[in-house]
Amino acid sequence: MSGIQAIVLDLDGTLLDSSKSISPRNYRAVKQCFEAGIHIIVATARPPRVAKHFIKDLPFAEYLVFYNGALVTNESKQVQRHICIPAEISQQIIKFIELSEPRSTIYYEVNDSWYTCTPIPDSESAKFDARSGESRPEVVDSNFIYSLSPTKILVVGYSSWKELARQFGNQVNVIVTDEGVLVQIMHKSASKEDAVQWVLNEVGISRDHVMAFGDDFNDLGLFHKCGFPIAMGNGITELKNCAKYVTESNDNDGVAVALEKFVLNQVNNRSRNN
Repeated sequence: MSGIQAIVLDLDGTLLDSSKSISPRNYRAVKQCFEAGIHIIVATARPPRVAKHFIKDLPFAEYLVFYNGALVTNESKQVQRHICIPAEISQQIIKFIELSEPRSTIYYEVNDSWYTCTPIPDSESAKFDARSGESRPEVVDSNFIYSLSPTKILVVGYSSWKELARQFGNQVNVIVTDEGVLVQIMHKSASKEDAVQWVLNEVGISRDHVMAFGDDFNDLGLFHKCGFPIAMGNGITELKNCAKYVTESNDNDGVAVALEKFVLNQVNNRSRNN
């Protein structure tokens, strides 16, 4: 294949292995693609404060998509796209969740700040990477929460997400990840695919020339819209069914395997022929 001008990389379960590291082989492959003139875009559900820890060694990732598309940044160009949930819609969602399943734990991301009305239990800390040395959410009262226009609402232990999606589907996107444990709620116009399209418009690239990697439900929209979607071996069946190629798992350098096969081989062939 030829014509890949941009590569979109999910983090968890994709570029990162199970130890949350970028393997040397993955790093080399991504760097070589960048050096060949291909744009590198990171698209993750993570907030900036956590994602930047994982990608601090990828300075060539020019555009960073956080919160499943609710926030896009490019530090070198000093541009940003931020989409939040209006406070009145957030209030309605909170009340709906509290009435249907009051034992659920709700967290609120506002740009790169993190809030909750209840302290995060140790049993859930790993899911949010609130390990030693990393921040935990600020505990605030409900009045403050009701004043917020959150970038993203996270809910743990909530099984009624389908009812929530039916009730508020015109205002927000409701995505369930992490094997059904984590419900992620963003503004209706905030998605990985829309954020990546915004980036492509900025750099002047057609989505037909985009290779995207992913493993979970929040990558489905992007897979349907980019030219060459690649599912990880550890990814969900729904992604594999609509992928152009299923690569190795994130613990077996799946990103590098696909880049070497479909991009770098052709880059190297062109170099030898010139």
